Amino acid sequence: MLYPLSYVGPVALGDFAELSAWSPGYRERMSRRWVESGGVRLSVREEGPADGATVVLVHGYPDNSDVWDGVSAVLAERFHVVRYDVRGCGSSESPVGLDGYRIPHLVDDLAAVVRATGGENPVHLVAHDWGSIQSWAAVSDPALSGLFASYTSISGPDLDHIGVWMRKRGRQQLRQLVHSWYIGAFQVPVVPELVWRLRPLRAKFHATYRDARNGIQLYRANMASRLSRPEPLRTSIPVQQIALTKDPFVTPPLLESTDPWCDRLWRRELVAEHWAVRSEPAKVARFITDFVDHLDGGAASRELARAKVGADRGALAGQLAMVTGAGSGIGRATALALGEQGVDVLCVDIDFASAERTAADLKKPGLAFQLDVADSTATQRLAEHILAEHGVPDLVMANAGIGISGSFLDTSEDDWRRVIDVNLWGVINTLRAFVPSLVSRGEGGHVVVTASAAGYVVLPSLTAYGTTKAAVLMLAQSLSSELARDGIGVSAICPGVVNTNIAATTRFAGLDAAAERERQANAAALYQRRGFGPEKVATEIVAAVLDKRVVVPVTPEAKIGRLATRFAPGTTRAISRWIDSQAARRG
Repeated sequence: MLYPLSYVGPVALGDFAELSAWSPGYRERMSRRWVESGGVRLSVREEGPADGATVVLVHGYPDNSDVWDGVSAVLAERFHVVRYDVRGCGSSESPVGLDGYRIPHLVDDLAAVVRATGGENPVHLVAHDWGSIQSWAAVSDPALSGLFASYTSISGPDLDHIGVWMRKRGRQQLRQLVHSWYIGAFQVPVVPELVWRLRPLRAKFHATYRDARNGIQLYRANMASRLSRPEPLRTSIPVQQIALTKDPFVTPPLLESTDPWCDRLWRRELVAEHWAVRSEPAKVARFITDFVDHLDGGAASRELARAKVGADRGALAGQLAMVTGAGSGIGRATALALGEQGVDVLCVDIDFASAERTAADLKKPGLAFQLDVADSTATQRLAEHILAEHGVPDLVMANAGIGISGSFLDTSEDDWRRVIDVNLWGVINTLRAFVPSLVSRGEGGHVVVTASAAGYVVLPSLTAYGTTKAAVLMLAQSLSSELARDGIGVSAICPGVVNTNIAATTRFAGLDAAAERERQANAAALYQRRGFGPEKVATEIVAAVLDKRVVVPVTPEAKIGRLATRFAPGTTRAISRWIDSQAARRG
């Protein structure tokens, strides 16, 4: 039964204090009504254009529909948004007795709300926590399949799926039991109700005492029976799981228990804690909108496309990478290696022709861009173009760099400025241009910076170069700590002697042009004899991204130098001076 806005039932109008503040425009945007289901009147709110596709939001425990305020505000710009207080919560009535909280009654409530508000077309269902648990039962009921066009589940797996999964009795199941300790605690009589009397606890969870107290009955009425005697059903409705990477209650294996029971399933990670619907409403709304738009015929976003469960692809396949210095050496080799992993690569270099060659040689031809990373304005413009046309790169590699050799006394101010502008400011400019978008997207990612073994092994002939690489190494380590909370990995690659063209283009300070050309040729010959190719570095970079390693020494001398500088720094410096003097003597 549907009640108009003017109806005043058992819930007093005082509970709807915001009604008095409505303006005529606000009344057009939001309305309230009551829907009766099984003798319980449910408080329902609607927002957004009446002719928009309907999105129904179901809250969890210990919440009421207010938890969706932020998400609803974003969705209502396009969609007809419906949310309601689950029985016993918010402004809805409470059922009589424990039996009134069983899942079949909750499913009937959901169906009643959808039928009263959804119009003629199936609705897009979105649910969080206990709202998600009851919604799984609804979308798995063949009798109700015509009500739903899609289902987005946030931190609330199906109890029957869990019941089957828990019977495997492995390490993952034991870990989940530890995370779900509160379920057992809620079975204890009286004590949970007393604990919820504590105001600080309720404030932490943004809960009212009524919502917290009544919601305990959901656990008591359903957990034991559903988990001990599971009867899972398949669902043909498209399902999107939003996997919250910081959720302390729901582990990834628990979400994966759903895999065998869905015909079409997407699992998309969001770097957020359990109450992401409150803390990250814009991101949650974006995930929902992406999913609805795709099911309505739009192209899947890059992030959604790779979230499809069951697709046969590598760990990095479908990602987007942006590599500076991609025209040659380590940058080119890494671009090619990423391409082999199924990554779409954007190749950036100051030498546009070389960037084009790399892009053309990729397994899946990429795009080339010209950029001097020392130019912060140009770097920002390129980032804006890439973000607008191609989206947020999942992997940003700040690799472009130049070499300079010579003592401190021989290195001119212009030499210092150029090497700092490219090797340090170039990295800073690149990261400043792209990392903020990685953070705001909220789906993790990875940053790679090319440092050097010269960043921690002291060589007197590489004073300026080593200074920039030491700074880049510290930047990467600091950034790794800062971005860990955003799920973004950072790797500082520290090669030793690698056969690239950097030796042939290195500036040798204090020498005239002829002497510099001779030293460049000698250095290039040495690097060639060393025989450690950039493709080996690229292999280490791909592994570092997959393993999320921070400091990555590459080549044997880089790895030995890393250990030696930590445990025998004085001896290492003495050996480095001797090596440097021998190299200078050979010219």
